[in-house]
Amino acid sequence: SGQPIIAKLAKEVERDAHGNVQLSGSGALADLLTQKVKDELGITRVRGDTLGYIQRSFVGCVSDVDQNEAREVGEKAVQYGMFGDRDGSVTIKRTGHYSVDYELVPLELVAGKTRTMPDAFISASGHDVTDDFRMYLRPLLGKGMPDAHRLRPNKVPKILAGRS
Repeated sequence: SGQPIIAKLAKEVERDAHGNVQLSGSGALADLLTQKVKDELGITRVRGDTLGYIQRSFVGCVSDVDQNEAREVGEKAVQYGMFGDRDGSVTIKRTGHYSVDYELVPLELVAGKTRTMPDAFISASGHDVTDDFRMYLRPLLGKGMPDAHRLRPNKVPKILAGRS
């Protein structure tokens, strides 16, 4: 709980200036996950990619809520700066089911800090998210996001011996 999967898989992991595990930019996450799949399934051909900026730059899937809040954070930063409040970070704080306030928080309260996903958002199996997470996430997605669908392929006969 609260530990990045890469930290569980690797003895030595790259960290940023604040000591946080570096999850993108090097491909290390995909390399470690593909090795885990190879080891667990006993197969040799596995391919993985660590996404970095690409998933943040795809304009076809931008949440209107995220876009509006990003603009509002920028506007608030300018307003705070114009009135002399220059030592802080603009934060978004939920105030209801989904309404928010913007606050200027002193840097020492947020710089170098890591906010982990609450355990209540991860299923007991550790392989899925809970309804609590879905309820938290839903308002952030906004309107007009593509629907997600799960493919249900036909079962394929098992060919690896000794695996269940």
